[in-house]
Amino acid sequence: MAASLALLILLAGSLVIVRVASVFLRLTGLPDHVARFQSISALTGAGFTTTESEAIVNFPIRRKVIVALMLLGNLGLVSVASTIILALSEAVGDSE
Repeated sequence: MAASLALLILLAGSLVIVRVASVFLRLTGLPDHVARFQSISALTGAGFTTTESEAIVNFPIRRKVIVALMLLGNLGLVSVASTIILALSEAVGDSE
């Protein structure tokens, strides 16, 4: 039960992070749909190479936001993996 709650909290946190990052990117002049897509892409590590991503790399503030998203995405991946591992180890410990 605690593991599912932790996963839901991580998912909600990821959604908030994407929303905040897309607002920051919109404030630098990117259209809404581009900012949201690039935020999700950076957080998940999808790494789409498009002319839109070139516009981000060539703008220092956008680049800082995207780097932060990349780091937070890796941290989130580690958190989800450790939560699943702990949940599975508790499930195995309960069955013995």
